[in-house]
Amino acid sequence: MPPGSAQFRLLTLHFSLFHLAATLAGGFVGAYLLKLGFSLPAALASYAGLLMLRFGLRFVALGITRRFGFKGALTGGVLLGAAQFVPLLNADTPFWFAAWVAIVAAAESLYWPVYHAAMAVTGEASRRGRELGLRTAIAAVIGVLGPLAGGLLLEHAGPAADFAIAGLLALLSIPPFLHMAELPAGPVPALRESMRGMDRLGLAAFAADGWIASGLLLAWPMVLFAALGARYEAFGLANAVAGLAGAVAGVLCGRAIDRGQRERYLAGACVALGAGFLLRAGAGWSPLAAAMANATGAAIMSLYMPVLMSVVYDRAKQSGAAYRFHFATEAGWDVGAASGCLAAAAVAWLAMTPSLAVLPGMLGVAVLYLCVRQRRVSAPLPVSA
Repeated sequence: MPPGSAQFRLLTLHFSLFHLAATLAGGFVGAYLLKLGFSLPAALASYAGLLMLRFGLRFVALGITRRFGFKGALTGGVLLGAAQFVPLLNADTPFWFAAWVAIVAAAESLYWPVYHAAMAVTGEASRRGRELGLRTAIAAVIGVLGPLAGGLLLEHAGPAADFAIAGLLALLSIPPFLHMAELPAGPVPALRESMRGMDRLGLAAFAADGWIASGLLLAWPMVLFAALGARYEAFGLANAVAGLAGAVAGVLCGRAIDRGQRERYLAGACVALGAGFLLRAGAGWSPLAAAMANATGAAIMSLYMPVLMSVVYDRAKQSGAAYRFHFATEAGWDVGAASGCLAAAAVAWLAMTPSLAVLPGMLGVAVLYLCVRQRRVSAPLPVSA
């Protein structure tokens, strides 16, 4: 039975609309950059620069969040995210590309700490796995509809139409969040306190997740797009098929977490993650092989994400300062993902086979496993003063 709290339903509605916008257009950004003439190493290096700028802008976002509150910060992040598509349309010129990077970095530095803090404090601990499984399944279903529609729009109507619809959907995601009650996410820390007493386990887990994401979520989609002949429609269809596999896996994993089987799924998810990296690295030679690797990888990700985030959200809620927790740990994600992108860019530049660019991300799997296994040992984050 789906979780029944009004808060959870509002947050899920916000997430669904925002994620639909992301899959409709945001999931095609790497492919769009390749279409504009960026090489794979250049696109990956650009993502690394964006992530490091996002890391720096987090400290600016801290002051904005303190001034305007959690709802104001998330709203600002969504508005900026919707505005990114204007410079993205002209990203083949240096000025507009730099403007796009700056806007996305600012938007995400405002949005994600608040969103994750909201997820941590919304819902019940006893239903954490089910809630995350439901969210993962919704994301996977949207991952079917969004890529299908996005691929068709980009192929037949052009980027301007696709980006306009995505921007509108992002704006529609704001009212559900604004209707939520005030978040008990703890005080917004002062700049000097923001990284003090950080949860080292959460930081390491997010850094490992960022390193993994550099291969699976940033390098791989561009490799897949190239393997499918650089056709938006084929790329969208491949991601839609992958979304079907992910929907079932997300629900099954979430329910298993609530039954106390997180350890069992952790080992299986990490082994599957490693196998998924190897499968993708060897699949770039064939469109069919690449599409099959993509579908398998989506199911694996839907096993892995509830396991990781159930640990992180539980620790954030127990800390009594969920926003501060996520502000600090997501800084680790930025550093992990940026360094992973640079490693992937180096491999893409040196290797004859583009799909090998995903392999550096595999190094994060072992770190992630150790972090989640050690969750009971590390002390929780102290409450902000």
